[in-house]
Amino acid sequence: MLKGIYTPIVTPFKENGDIDYESMDFNLEKWIQTDLDGLVVLGSNGEFAYLSQEEKLELATHVIMKVDKRKKIIVGTGCESTRETIKFSNQAAQAGADAVLVLPPHYYKKSMNDEVFFAYFTEVANNIDVPLMIYNMPGNTGVNLTSSVIARLSKNKNIIGIKDTSGDIIQIGEMLRDVDKDFVVFAGSAGYLLPALCLGAKGATLALANILPEDCCRLVQLYHENKLAEARELQLKMIEINKLVTGVYGIPGLKVGLDQKGYKGGLPRKPLLPLEQSKKEVLLKTLEEYDQQSSWVQEAFQTSSDH
Repeated sequence: MLKGIYTPIVTPFKENGDIDYESMDFNLEKWIQTDLDGLVVLGSNGEFAYLSQEEKLELATHVIMKVDKRKKIIVGTGCESTRETIKFSNQAAQAGADAVLVLPPHYYKKSMNDEVFFAYFTEVANNIDVPLMIYNMPGNTGVNLTSSVIARLSKNKNIIGIKDTSGDIIQIGEMLRDVDKDFVVFAGSAGYLLPALCLGAKGATLALANILPEDCCRLVQLYHENKLAEARELQLKMIEINKLVTGVYGIPGLKVGLDQKGYKGGLPRKPLLPLEQSKKEVLLKTLEEYDQQSSWVQEAFQTSSDH
């Protein structure tokens, strides 16, 4: 069973647009030293949509080899066709992936419904040699996987869970109420990590964990230790910086945050453009304020616990 905090790792690029494997390796070694439970390669923050199939397989294989079982690795393998998703998922399995993360098909939105999604995920799961985790990302795909179809799919033993990035805590609650007992629900954003854990989520896949892995893992630990007041403070503190590096400034902002925190964010791949200077200043100021507040909160709770 998957649990804990995974981060969908960014893909650093060079000036000419090539994948910067040297920077990737640097980041991997830093993430491996953290309390992260695993990494997701070829997630949304990895700019998978801008990579060729050859680049995707090469990058996934590279990461799996470099990590060398020190963390679990989930590979994003969703393609528009059932055939391509099966093919790529089995290639990821052969490379050593612990699980695959699969988006629903979404280009022909008017034809997409629960029956299409049920048939798609069922056929993929039944024809691959690796556990499948569903990826619900309506903000990018424009389609939402309902709690009812997820409940049906949860009965397939090779579909082990879902990463839900809908931001709909009611839908997440419905899933947790209705899915098979062994099915894992992951929150898809740090903005609602604690509420999801309180409802029964087993963990999360968080963009914010690229730059603040220890804080994201600490929130889960505080929850399990029943230190809910401290967990609440940390959750509330995360909301603003998480919003900036996900919804507001996106991948260019996340890469700036990585550079600021001692990682190598690199450039986004075109057509994405680097973050404008004015926006960069806002982000860096917010990150600085977060770090200052984080120190204050930890000291405050330490002082109270000492008494």
